[in-house]
Amino acid sequence: MKIIPGVSTQVLAARIATELGGKVSLCEFKRFPDGELYTRVVDDVKDEEVTIVQSLIADSGMIDLLQLIDAVEEAHKTTVIIPYLGYARQDKRFKPGEAISSRAIARGISFAGIVDRIYIVNVHNHAVLRYFDVEANNLDAAPLIGDYIAQKEIEEPVIIGPDEGARELAKAVAVHHGFDYDVLEKKRISGDEVRITPKEVCVAGKNVVIVDDIISTGGTIAEAASMIKAHGANDIYVACIHGLFMQNATIRILNAGVEEIIATDTIQSIFSEISVAKLIAEELTR
Repeated sequence: MKIIPGVSTQVLAARIATELGGKVSLCEFKRFPDGELYTRVVDDVKDEEVTIVQSLIADSGMIDLLQLIDAVEEAHKTTVIIPYLGYARQDKRFKPGEAISSRAIARGISFAGIVDRIYIVNVHNHAVLRYFDVEANNLDAAPLIGDYIAQKEIEEPVIIGPDEGARELAKAVAVHHGFDYDVLEKKRISGDEVRITPKEVCVAGKNVVIVDDIISTGGTIAEAASMIKAHGANDIYVACIHGLFMQNATIRILNAGVEEIIATDTIQSIFSEISVAKLIAEELTR
């Protein structure tokens, strides 16, 4: 199997190749003076089995992925790994004439008949998978966060999701190690006052790990951390699958009293303490 790296996933692709006992294939990427992207897969892939690894972090990531797919059209079998799928948060039309962004992306990736299967790490909305014209599967990296927390030996950690939508993620992080978990609940007290509290678990005197699938601007996480600190929590950690950390996200989160920020390498950053390479490699060997 040849591992083909995208522009945004060079390190992760190399880690996957290492897990599989191979090497990442050499590719060339450059931009023309008008800003257009040039992509070339240097290795010969004719009649080979190839796996492309590319996150869709920005619009250019989609162009890169499409070019890589086209470049390996002579491969015998093509698998696409999308560690982070951008545009996955809109899976339906809210206003007349709106594009269903996730559907547009899915159609673009799978329309040409080159791709045989697709894997996405913790897709934000599972409903998106139905838009692909080929087999598309979700890989869950949440247990890896639980393993990392256990290795850090944080005393009796409580796993907290910032809202009800993060309940299943918090559960997946907590369950294998027997950690307590809960989600935050917003209660409107008056027209201009909202109280945010854990639904069931008391955080006073506890070490807390706030978990979410995506951290973008950090506003929700910072608000959750400030509330949890106000309720008497000890050390507060933040962990996510996909760390975008846009604008002043890092400053917001740390100013809210967070001890440490932890992310996976679906999007490479200084906070990428957890690698999803083994998770992906194990799925590929199946």
